[in-house]
Amino acid sequence: MIVYDIYNEYIPNYVQEIIQTSLFQRLKDVGMNCGMEYTQFEPFRNCKGVSRYNHSIGVALITYHFTHDMHQTVAALLHDISTPVFAHVIDFMYHDYTNQEATEDLTEKMIRQDKELHSIFHHYHINIDKVVNYHDYPIADNETPRLSADRLEYTLSNAIYYGLMTKVKIKEIYNHLEVNHKKDEIIFNDLEYAIIFTQLMLKCSQVYVGDENRYCMEFLARLLKFAIGHHILLYDDLYTTESQVIEKLIQSDLTQAYFEQYTQLNKIMISRKPQEGYWKVVSKKRYINSLVGRYRILDICKDLHDEVQHYLDNDFDYFIKAIKEDK
Repeated sequence: MIVYDIYNEYIPNYVQEIIQTSLFQRLKDVGMNCGMEYTQFEPFRNCKGVSRYNHSIGVALITYHFTHDMHQTVAALLHDISTPVFAHVIDFMYHDYTNQEATEDLTEKMIRQDKELHSIFHHYHINIDKVVNYHDYPIADNETPRLSADRLEYTLSNAIYYGLMTKVKIKEIYNHLEVNHKKDEIIFNDLEYAIIFTQLMLKCSQVYVGDENRYCMEFLARLLKFAIGHHILLYDDLYTTESQVIEKLIQSDLTQAYFEQYTQLNKIMISRKPQEGYWKVVSKKRYINSLVGRYRILDICKDLHDEVQHYLDNDFDYFIKAIKEDK
Protein backbone atom coordinates (compact mmCIF):
# COMPACT_ATOMS: atom_id res chain seq x y z
CA MET A 1 0.00 0.00 0.00
CA ILE A 2 1.26 3.47 -0.93
CA VAL A 3 0.82 5.99 1.88
CA TYR A 4 2.73 9.00 0.57
CA ASP A 5 -0.07 10.03 -1.80
CA ILE A 6 -1.91 11.59 1.16
CA TYR A 7 0.90 14.08 1.83
CA ASN A 8 0.64 16.17 -1.32
CA GLU A 9 -1.55 16.20 -4.42
CA TYR A 10 1.37 15.65 -6.80
CA ILE A 11 5.06 14.76 -6.90
CA PRO A 12 7.27 17.59 -8.23
CA ASN A 13 9.14 16.77 -11.45
CA TYR A 14 12.58 17.01 -9.84
CA VAL A 15 11.51 14.53 -7.16
CA GLN A 16 10.21 12.14 -9.82
CA GLU A 17 13.56 12.26 -11.62
CA ILE A 18 15.65 11.76 -8.49
CA ILE A 19 13.69 8.70 -7.40
CA GLN A 20 14.52 7.05 -10.73
CA THR A 21 18.27 7.15 -10.07
CA SER A 22 20.08 3.92 -9.22
CA LEU A 23 21.18 5.37 -5.89
CA PHE A 24 17.59 5.97 -4.84
CA GLN A 25 16.12 2.81 -6.36
CA ARG A 26 18.29 0.73 -4.01
CA LEU A 27 16.07 1.90 -1.14
CA LYS A 28 13.20 -0.20 -2.51
CA ASP A 29 15.02 -3.18 -1.01
CA VAL A 30 15.97 -1.61 2.32
CA GLY A 31 13.16 -2.09 4.81
CA MET A 32 11.71 0.32 7.35
CA ASN A 33 11.45 -2.35 10.04
CA CYS A 34 15.10 -3.30 10.51
CA GLY A 35 14.71 -6.92 9.42
CA MET A 36 11.69 -7.63 11.62
CA GLU A 37 9.55 -8.32 8.55
CA TYR A 38 11.54 -11.52 7.99
CA THR A 39 10.43 -12.93 11.37
CA GLN A 40 7.02 -14.29 12.36
CA PHE A 41 6.25 -11.61 14.93
CA GLU A 42 3.15 -9.48 14.69
CA PRO A 43 2.68 -6.86 13.34
CA PHE A 44 5.74 -7.22 11.13
CA ARG A 45 4.49 -10.13 9.05
CA ASN A 46 2.38 -7.59 7.15
CA CYS A 47 5.32 -5.24 6.56
CA LYS A 48 7.19 -6.94 3.72
CA GLY A 49 7.91 -4.34 1.07
CA VAL A 50 7.61 -1.41 3.49
CA SER A 51 10.78 0.35 2.43
CA ARG A 52 13.01 3.35 2.95
CA TYR A 53 12.09 4.23 -0.64
CA ASN A 54 8.45 4.93 0.24
CA HIS A 55 9.39 6.59 3.53
CA SER A 56 11.86 8.95 1.86
CA ILE A 57 9.35 10.01 -0.78
CA GLY A 58 6.86 10.60 2.01
CA VAL A 59 9.26 12.79 3.99
CA ALA A 60 10.01 14.79 0.84
CA LEU A 61 6.33 15.33 0.04
CA ILE A 62 5.54 16.42 3.60
CA THR A 63 8.45 18.86 3.47
CA TYR A 64 7.30 20.15 0.09
CA HIS A 65 3.69 20.46 1.27
CA PHE A 66 4.69 22.70 4.17
CA THR A 67 7.53 24.67 2.54
CA HIS A 68 7.33 24.45 -1.29
CA ASP A 69 11.10 24.81 -1.10
CA MET A 70 13.08 22.76 -3.62
CA HIS A 71 16.28 22.44 -1.61
CA GLN A 72 14.54 21.43 1.59
CA THR A 73 12.48 18.89 -0.34
CA VAL A 74 15.51 17.33 -2.03
CA ALA A 75 17.44 17.19 1.25
CA ALA A 76 14.46 15.42 2.82
CA LEU A 77 14.19 13.04 -0.13
CA LEU A 78 17.84 12.02 0.15
CA HIS A 79 18.08 11.85 3.96
CA ASP A 80 18.10 8.02 4.05
CA ILE A 81 20.19 7.48 0.92
CA SER A 82 23.06 5.92 2.90
CA THR A 83 20.86 3.61 4.98
CA PRO A 84 22.43 0.14 5.01
CA VAL A 85 20.53 -3.13 4.76
CA PHE A 86 18.35 -3.79 7.81
CA ALA A 87 18.83 -0.11 8.74
CA HIS A 88 19.34 0.33 12.51
CA VAL A 89 20.49 -3.27 12.90
CA ILE A 90 23.84 -1.96 11.69
CA ASP A 91 23.78 0.61 14.50
CA PHE A 92 23.37 -2.34 16.87
CA MET A 93 26.33 -4.00 15.16
CA TYR A 94 28.38 -0.90 15.97
CA HIS A 95 26.93 -0.85 19.54
CA ASP A 96 25.20 2.47 18.86
CA TYR A 97 22.04 1.32 20.65
CA THR A 98 20.75 4.61 22.00
CA ASN A 99 21.68 7.23 19.37
CA GLN A 100 21.24 5.05 16.28
CA GLU A 101 23.13 7.51 14.11
CA ALA A 102 26.24 5.49 13.22
CA THR A 103 25.01 4.82 9.69
CA GLU A 104 24.40 8.46 8.67
CA ASP A 105 28.00 9.45 7.98
CA LEU A 106 28.01 8.38 4.30
CA THR A 107 25.02 10.46 3.19
CA GLU A 108 26.93 13.52 1.98
CA LYS A 109 29.65 11.45 0.34
CA MET A 110 27.13 9.36 -1.62
CA ILE A 111 25.25 12.43 -2.83
CA ARG A 112 28.38 14.26 -3.91
CA GLN A 113 29.77 11.25 -5.81
CA ASP A 114 26.63 10.30 -7.75
CA LYS A 115 26.74 11.44 -11.39
CA GLU A 116 23.04 10.81 -12.04
CA LEU A 117 22.16 13.19 -9.24
CA HIS A 118 24.62 15.79 -10.51
CA SER A 119 22.90 15.82 -13.91
CA ILE A 120 19.48 16.36 -12.32
CA PHE A 121 20.85 19.03 -9.98
CA HIS A 122 22.35 20.87 -12.94
CA HIS A 123 19.08 20.77 -14.88
CA TYR A 124 16.98 22.13 -12.01
CA HIS A 125 19.65 24.50 -10.64
CA ILE A 126 19.84 22.60 -7.35
CA ASN A 127 22.79 23.64 -5.21
CA ILE A 128 24.38 20.43 -3.92
CA ASP A 129 25.68 22.20 -0.81
CA LYS A 130 22.07 22.88 0.20
CA VAL A 131 20.83 19.28 -0.05
CA VAL A 132 23.51 17.12 1.56
CA ASN A 133 22.29 17.58 5.13
CA TYR A 134 18.57 17.51 5.93
CA HIS A 135 19.37 18.37 9.55
CA ASP A 136 19.80 21.94 8.26
CA TYR A 137 16.03 22.21 7.80
CA PRO A 138 13.84 22.08 10.94
CA ILE A 139 10.67 21.19 9.01
CA ALA A 140 12.40 18.09 7.64
CA ASP A 141 14.28 17.25 10.84
CA ASN A 142 14.78 18.78 14.27
CA GLU A 143 15.70 17.84 17.80
CA THR A 144 13.68 15.18 19.60
CA PRO A 145 10.91 15.34 20.74
CA ARG A 146 9.67 18.03 18.34
CA LEU A 147 7.56 17.09 15.32
CA SER A 148 9.34 16.98 11.96
CA ALA A 149 8.49 15.60 8.52
CA ASP A 150 10.68 12.56 9.17
CA ARG A 151 9.05 11.63 12.51
CA LEU A 152 5.61 12.48 11.20
CA GLU A 153 5.96 10.24 8.17
CA TYR A 154 7.18 7.11 9.89
CA THR A 155 4.57 7.50 12.62
CA LEU A 156 1.65 7.88 10.22
CA SER A 157 2.75 5.24 7.74
CA ASN A 158 3.73 2.68 10.38
CA ALA A 159 0.36 3.17 12.06
CA ILE A 160 -1.26 2.03 8.82
CA TYR A 161 1.15 -0.87 8.23
CA TYR A 162 0.83 -2.08 11.85
CA GLY A 163 -2.96 -2.04 11.55
CA LEU A 164 -3.36 0.64 14.22
CA MET A 165 -5.34 3.11 12.10
CA THR A 166 -6.87 3.41 8.65
CA LYS A 167 -5.46 5.54 5.87
CA VAL A 168 -8.63 7.68 5.92
CA LYS A 169 -8.14 8.51 9.62
CA ILE A 170 -4.45 9.22 9.04
CA LYS A 171 -5.43 11.72 6.35
CA GLU A 172 -7.71 13.45 8.88
CA ILE A 173 -4.80 13.82 11.29
CA TYR A 174 -2.58 15.17 8.53
CA ASN A 175 -5.18 17.78 7.58
CA HIS A 176 -4.96 19.32 11.06
CA LEU A 177 -1.29 20.22 10.79
CA GLU A 178 0.30 23.54 9.89
CA VAL A 179 3.60 25.36 10.31
CA ASN A 180 4.51 27.68 13.15
CA HIS A 181 6.88 29.95 11.23
CA LYS A 182 8.33 31.59 14.34
CA LYS A 183 9.45 28.22 15.68
CA ASP A 184 9.94 26.70 12.20
CA GLU A 185 8.04 23.60 13.32
CA ILE A 186 5.07 21.54 12.18
CA ILE A 187 2.28 21.89 14.75
CA PHE A 188 -1.32 20.84 15.33
CA ASN A 189 -4.15 23.35 15.05
CA ASP A 190 -6.63 21.10 16.87
CA LEU A 191 -6.26 19.59 20.35
CA GLU A 192 -8.40 16.54 19.61
CA TYR A 193 -6.21 15.46 16.71
CA ALA A 194 -3.04 16.22 18.64
CA ILE A 195 -4.24 13.81 21.32
CA ILE A 196 -5.12 11.13 18.75
CA PHE A 197 -1.71 11.49 17.12
CA THR A 198 0.14 11.33 20.43
CA GLN A 199 -1.71 8.17 21.45
CA LEU A 200 -0.85 6.70 18.06
CA MET A 201 2.79 7.79 18.37
CA LEU A 202 3.09 6.05 21.72
CA LYS A 203 1.73 2.78 20.33
CA CYS A 204 4.26 2.91 17.49
CA SER A 205 7.09 3.82 19.87
CA GLN A 206 6.29 0.84 22.05
CA VAL A 207 6.57 -1.38 18.98
CA TYR A 208 9.99 0.09 18.09
CA VAL A 209 11.45 -0.80 21.50
CA GLY A 210 9.43 -3.95 22.12
CA ASP A 211 11.19 -7.07 23.39
CA GLU A 212 10.72 -8.72 20.01
CA ASN A 213 12.27 -5.84 18.13
CA ARG A 214 15.25 -5.40 20.43
CA TYR A 215 16.12 -9.09 20.58
CA CYS A 216 15.79 -9.66 16.85
CA MET A 217 17.84 -6.60 15.94
CA GLU A 218 20.59 -7.81 18.27
CA PHE A 219 20.34 -11.34 16.80
CA LEU A 220 20.64 -10.05 13.24
CA ALA A 221 23.46 -7.66 14.19
CA ARG A 222 25.46 -10.55 15.66
CA LEU A 223 24.75 -12.68 12.61
CA LEU A 224 25.95 -9.97 10.22
CA LYS A 225 29.07 -9.35 12.29
CA PHE A 226 29.80 -13.10 12.27
CA ALA A 227 29.26 -13.22 8.49
CA ILE A 228 31.67 -10.34 7.94
CA GLY A 229 34.23 -11.87 10.29
CA HIS A 230 34.11 -15.14 8.31
CA HIS A 231 34.26 -13.39 4.90
CA ILE A 232 30.73 -14.43 3.95
CA LEU A 233 29.89 -10.75 3.67
CA LEU A 234 31.95 -7.65 3.05
CA TYR A 235 31.21 -4.31 4.70
CA ASP A 236 30.39 -3.02 1.21
CA ASP A 237 27.60 -5.59 1.01
CA LEU A 238 25.76 -3.68 3.71
CA TYR A 239 25.17 -0.94 1.14
CA THR A 240 23.66 -3.19 -1.50
CA THR A 241 20.17 -4.63 -0.92
CA GLU A 242 18.59 -6.92 1.64
CA SER A 243 17.82 -9.54 -1.03
CA GLN A 244 21.49 -9.72 -2.00
CA VAL A 245 22.68 -10.00 1.60
CA ILE A 246 20.10 -12.64 2.50
CA GLU A 247 21.12 -14.66 -0.55
CA LYS A 248 24.72 -14.69 0.65
CA LEU A 249 23.67 -15.68 4.17
CA ILE A 250 21.60 -18.65 3.02
CA GLN A 251 24.22 -19.82 0.53
CA SER A 252 26.84 -20.28 3.26
CA ASP A 253 26.86 -23.41 5.43
CA LEU A 254 28.07 -21.22 8.32
CA THR A 255 25.10 -18.86 8.34
CA GLN A 256 22.21 -20.59 6.56
CA ALA A 257 20.78 -22.31 9.64
CA TYR A 258 21.09 -19.16 11.77
CA PHE A 259 19.22 -17.01 9.27
CA GLU A 260 16.53 -19.64 8.83
CA GLN A 261 16.21 -19.79 12.63
CA TYR A 262 15.78 -16.03 12.63
CA THR A 263 12.92 -16.19 10.13
CA GLN A 264 11.00 -18.61 12.38
CA LEU A 265 11.14 -16.59 15.61
CA ASN A 266 7.66 -15.86 16.93
CA LYS A 267 7.71 -15.78 20.75
CA ILE A 268 9.65 -13.86 23.41
CA MET A 269 10.81 -15.36 26.69
CA ILE A 270 11.70 -13.06 29.63
CA SER A 271 13.98 -13.68 32.58
CA ARG A 272 14.88 -11.44 35.51
CA LYS A 273 18.14 -13.36 35.96
CA PRO A 274 20.93 -14.12 33.50
CA GLN A 275 20.41 -17.37 31.60
CA GLU A 276 22.16 -19.00 28.67
CA GLY A 277 20.84 -17.58 25.41
CA TYR A 278 19.13 -14.63 27.09
CA TRP A 279 20.37 -11.11 26.40
CA LYS A 280 19.86 -7.72 28.01
CA VAL A 281 19.31 -5.30 25.12
CA VAL A 282 18.72 -1.56 25.39
CA SER A 283 17.44 0.68 22.62
CA LYS A 284 16.74 4.26 21.59
CA LYS A 285 13.35 5.50 22.78
CA ARG A 286 11.58 7.53 20.14
CA TYR A 287 8.75 9.86 21.02
CA ILE A 288 7.14 13.11 19.89
CA ASN A 289 5.85 16.00 21.99
CA SER A 290 4.14 18.13 19.38
CA LEU A 291 2.94 21.69 19.69
CA VAL A 292 -0.76 22.52 19.77
CA GLY A 293 -0.87 26.24 19.18
CA ARG A 294 1.67 27.63 21.67
CA TYR A 295 1.78 24.65 24.04
CA ARG A 296 3.22 21.14 23.93
CA ILE A 297 0.68 18.36 24.10
CA LEU A 298 2.39 16.63 27.04
CA ASP A 299 2.19 19.87 29.02
CA ILE A 300 -1.53 20.07 28.35
CA CYS A 301 -2.65 16.47 28.90
CA LYS A 302 -1.52 14.94 32.19
CA ASP A 303 -2.72 11.43 31.32
CA LEU A 304 -0.74 11.43 28.10
CA HIS A 305 2.27 12.87 29.91
CA ASP A 306 2.14 10.05 32.46
CA GLU A 307 1.80 7.37 29.77
CA VAL A 308 4.77 8.69 27.82
CA GLN A 309 6.82 9.06 31.00
CA HIS A 310 6.07 5.45 31.91
CA TYR A 311 7.35 4.42 28.49
CA LEU A 312 10.50 6.54 28.91
CA ASP A 313 11.17 5.12 32.39
CA ASN A 314 11.58 1.56 31.09
CA ASP A 315 15.26 0.72 31.68
CA PHE A 316 15.18 -2.67 29.91
CA ASP A 317 16.76 -4.18 33.01
CA TYR A 318 15.83 -7.77 32.25
CA PHE A 319 16.85 -10.55 29.88
CA ILE A 320 15.07 -11.67 26.72
CA LYS A 321 15.22 -14.53 24.26
CA ALA A 322 13.20 -15.23 21.11
CA ILE A 323 12.18 -18.74 20.13
CA LYS A 324 9.99 -20.54 17.63
CA GLU A 325 6.80 -21.76 19.26
CA ASP A 326 4.83 -24.33 17.28
CA LYS A 327 1.20 -23.32 17.01
